[in-house]
Parts: sequence; structure tokens; C-alpha cells
Amino acid sequence: MADFGGLIRFTYNATPMKIRARVTIEPTGGDYKAEDNQDGSFDRYYQPMGPKFDLEFVDSADGVSAKSLPWDAIMAGGPYNISIVEDSNSVLHTFTGSKFIGRPKIDRLKGLVSGVTGQCPVGGYQQTAT
Repeated sequence: MADFGGLIRFTYNATPMKIRARVTIEPTGGDYKAEDNQDGSFDRYYQPMGPKFDLEFVDSADGVSAKSLPWDAIMAGGPYNISIVEDSNSVLHTFTGSKFIGRPKIDRLKGLVSGVTGQCPVGGYQQTAT
């Protein structure tokens, strides 16, 4: 039986950011789709695209106050080396040469930032045991 969840840490260029709730990873270097043919068969095609990650962040610049992170600078910056560390499961996900994409949406009541994903070039994702 596999264990999932537990303590998860996130860093970009060794700078920690607190995350909350959901962590989703799309590890493949592309998207496979099907086209149906008139005879009932189908053809498959492949669109190369870099691996992605999708997280919800805590909007705190220092980890303890309600002062927002510098989202303009974070979004405009990069490429970053991203690490998602699953401490409880001894798994490390690295995304080399990543950039943040999307538009941050901040829920000031909960201090939650959504709408931000990240992507690295094809071949830039690696999962290893820690």
C-alpha cells in the first residue's frame, strides 16, 4: 500500500514558498490526443509540451505576516529551478528551467493564492527518492 500526502515543501531557486492543499503534477513531456476516423478506428497524435505543476500558495512574504509576496516580480522572473519535496514520502520533484504562468488570484480572507501554475521545458522534470 502506497502512502501519499504529508509534509510537502516548495522552493524556487532555493527560495521557500508555503503551499496549501492541492499539489498537482503533469510529468509527461507532451499531450496525447485521438482523432476518430469514419470507419470507427482512431489515430493518435502527440503535442510536445513541458511538464507542469499546479499549486495553491500561502500569500505571506515572510511566512508569518499577511504582507503579500511580490507577485509581479515572481511572475515576470525566471527561469527558475523548482523543487517540490515530499518529506513524508521521501520523494523529490525537480522542474529545471521553469517559469510561472497564469494570473495570481489572492483570497485575502484565507491568505490563499490560486491561478498560478508552472511549466518547464520538455526533459526538465525529474522525480527522485530523497
